[in-house]
Amino acid sequence: MLRYILNRIIYLLPVLFIMSLVVFSFIHLIPGDPVDAILGLNASDEARAAVRKSLGLDRNIVVQYISWIGGVVSGDFGDSVVTGEPVLKLILEKLPATLLLAFASILVSVFIAVFAGTIAAVNKGNWTDMSVLVLALAGISVPVFWIAILAVLAFSVTWPIFPSIGYVSPLEDPIAALRHLTLPALCMGAALAGAIARMTRSEMIEQLGKDYIITARAKGLSPREVTYRHALRNSLITVVTFTGLELGTLLGGAIIVETIFAWPGLGLTAIQSIFSRDYPMVQGIVLFLAFFFVFVNLLVDISYTFLNPQIRLDNGK
Repeated sequence: MLRYILNRIIYLLPVLFIMSLVVFSFIHLIPGDPVDAILGLNASDEARAAVRKSLGLDRNIVVQYISWIGGVVSGDFGDSVVTGEPVLKLILEKLPATLLLAFASILVSVFIAVFAGTIAAVNKGNWTDMSVLVLALAGISVPVFWIAILAVLAFSVTWPIFPSIGYVSPLEDPIAALRHLTLPALCMGAALAGAIARMTRSEMIEQLGKDYIITARAKGLSPREVTYRHALRNSLITVVTFTGLELGTLLGGAIIVETIFAWPGLGLTAIQSIFSRDYPMVQGIVLFLAFFFVFVNLLVDISYTFLNPQIRLDNGK
């Protein structure tokens, strides 16, 4: 397994390199000038030239990229144009809030979706199955921002049960943290729950029709053992793959939910940095999320061996 992990890390290096090129190029295509965000539109030409030189924006774009990527390799993502603080420091400060929201959304959606998808597969064709499919389709189809707005109107305005904005660290006050986390996590997990429920149902129906399930039933195993011990376990391989990929997507997709709920994570910081033309901050956040995405994919591949012992990573099977 160690050899497999090392090989995957080597394969990921070109991906991250290409990603860094794309991020750097696209960020510099954003209209506007970061110097305007710092000095305003009425600054003198001398002041603008001095700031541009201090930020390195007067150099050729190729030289700027080489300087930036060289710093990234050594752990220096540059300094924020707005605050002057190191980008990596700011990212690490905002990361816990985003990770908390993403993992809470994953846990909620997986718990609900796997249970619902399994029940639907076992009761294929009846009203239970149809109800799960309708709810799953609704979760996939309805935009996240619309769900978030309705949730705020219902549970923060009409019935003031949960706070509509803000973040509290679980280390400071676990109860308050849970109340602030509930609505954003449910809104982010809604679409994911629908997709996982449909996938779980499909995989379970396929597994329940295979020969090993027929053999298990012939041996006298109870329906509960056949469903949860055998069919569900093999179905989870596909579900884990999808969930792992969606975790990386959730980190990037948290922008909408974090903005609506004023959740101080990477998504909200990215939006604020884009508006202020803070190139180093946006570049650092996007590249950091890209690295996290490929890292999660590696963990998903490794998890296969725990879900299905027949898979051996070292042998390439």
